[in-house]
Amino acid sequence: MAAKIHMQTYRVAVAGDEAGILKVFAEVASEVPTAVRPQTEGYIKRFVASGQSWVATDADGKIIGYVLAEKAADTISLVYLSVAKKARGQHISTALVSKLKESGVPIVTDVQSDNKSSMVERFERLGFVKTPTVFTGKTKLRWEKPATPASRDAPT
Repeated sequence: MAAKIHMQTYRVAVAGDEAGILKVFAEVASEVPTAVRPQTEGYIKRFVASGQSWVATDADGKIIGYVLAEKAADTISLVYLSVAKKARGQHISTALVSKLKESGVPIVTDVQSDNKSSMVERFERLGFVKTPTVFTGKTKLRWEKPATPASRDAPT
């Protein structure tokens, strides 16, 4: 049996990606849990227009995952992270979050307590830490670029 080769491409989301993002959003919405609502497409357009959102595409150029985010002050707010069910187990979420981390600015997100896909644990494995919140029903998480240790060869 031949091994299945997965070829993903990662890029900043651009205008025109909204339909593909919405398709994945609708497929996995019940796990978040959320639903496609009349305002959902508008939200997706806003996050795509922010220039902070990324998509993963398969070999045919079809969107199979995305991270919707926007920057406020010097922090990126990660709003949604989803991967199509057929594309899971390929570290796509990890790669998408890594793209956000490349900016070097702190990233904040929250996960609803009734999320069905172990997202709190996944974010913790990606270096996020839980932060205090006054909101019930959500876990807030934050990632910050680790401080660079001073070189031992540096003059003192």
